[in-house]
Amino acid sequence: MTTRSNSDPAVAPGARRHEGFARPLAPSVVVGLGNEIVGDDGIGLHIAAVLQVRLRDVTDIDVVSLPWAGLSLLDVLRGRKRAAIVDCLTSGIRPPGTVVRLDQEGLAGSVRLNSFHDLGLPTAIALGRRLGWDLPDTIGIWGVEAERAGTFHEGLSPVVVAAVEPLICELLGFLGATPESLEVVA
Repeated sequence: MTTRSNSDPAVAPGARRHEGFARPLAPSVVVGLGNEIVGDDGIGLHIAAVLQVRLRDVTDIDVVSLPWAGLSLLDVLRGRKRAAIVDCLTSGIRPPGTVVRLDQEGLAGSVRLNSFHDLGLPTAIALGRRLGWDLPDTIGIWGVEAERAGTFHEGLSPVVVAAVEPLICELLGFLGATPESLEVVA
């Protein structure tokens, strides 16, 4: 894993400032989806915030937060080799706080990746590939079953908070990052 010596938070996701110039995209990306004012729906954004701190010195993994998926997500995935996506699940078929590894076809319960308001992930990926875009061959998708979603309030429920560290370990393993080389910050 390579490390970053200088990071400018004002640089847009996808381009980072390094020694006075913008660098190309990292080959891997973690994308946290959600809305932090709708309770557990903010899990993806929370995971992204934690990983932005832990991976701040890592140059081969970018971390991006998005409030929506569809074409915006497709733009973030373009040019990457590997992607990990985290979203809230509201399927109601699993206990709250359950971490689930999803595939692109089985996105039932995902708040953003299977949206009525935007392109779903499978459609967006198919469109990008049809356009000839360089998209990741490997996309891992994780969801965390919500206890409280759909009502306006900030903060995650305790059962969803308990899922954060195990999910981060899964994400880092998927991306090939070694947890012992990273600073642990909650």
